[in-house]
Amino acid sequence: MNNKLGSMIISNPKRRGLGYRFRDTSLVLATLSLWGLFGSQTYLTVTSAEFLMEQIYLMEVLKVTAIDFLVVFMVFHTWVIYERLLFRFKVKVETTL
Repeated sequence: MNNKLGSMIISNPKRRGLGYRFRDTSLVLATLSLWGLFGSQTYLTVTSAEFLMEQIYLMEVLKVTAIDFLVVFMVFHTWVIYERLLFRFKVKVETTL
């Protein structure tokens, strides 16, 4: 591919500080801990004796999670395609001027 997306990349040396790294690390840890809680809750539900009674609930939770993943993926995918088209349009306008 011959994409020239250099102007889309943010190059800000001020964002390399300890505060930004701490913020990013805390966001990653919070996200991973939430996913860990979700995974442990699912595991505990599957291994419990009342699993047959709660199987319908678990399937609904898994369906909602799968739909959530699909929607988030489609939103990001659409956003990336939009940004690529916008960048190509800007390059085309700049070259014609």
